[in-house]
Amino acid sequence: MSGGTPPRRRVRELRRWMADRGMLRRSTQWREKDMPNIETGLKEMMEIEGAIGAAVVDYSSGMALGTLASTNSLDLTVAAAGNTEVVRAKMRTMDQLGLNDAIEDILITLSGQYHIIRPLTSRKGQGLFLYLALDRNRGNLALARHRLKNIESGLEV
Repeated sequence: MSGGTPPRRRVRELRRWMADRGMLRRSTQWREKDMPNIETGLKEMMEIEGAIGAAVVDYSSGMALGTLASTNSLDLTVAAAGNTEVVRAKMRTMDQLGLNDAIEDILITLSGQYHIIRPLTSRKGQGLFLYLALDRNRGNLALARHRLKNIESGLEV
């Protein structure tokens, strides 16, 4: 992997390298054929009013399978890794509490942004989550959550 390789290609190469060495869980292992569907989902997420960044993330590895942003100030690779820890911690806590329920979404409210994490509930989507960063002044939280739910239902990975 050279320094001049496009980021999406570097991610594919890294995932392939990790898969060849058994470093990825088989159940959530990303496949290149999923990329067009992921890209469509990301575009739909960015069409949500106020969206500043979107990602589809594998929380078993912490890697973003795809990202799209309207600004360079939001490092979605860092956000993917950090939000992976949030999802893992919440799932661990639910397990310790004996809660037999599913997470619909996790909301992090900042002074100027909303960050919405939505774990995928489909059988094929297990181990993945949608991540949306939303400008608080331009976005509508209820509408964004509704749209994410619809995007999730149409996403097949």
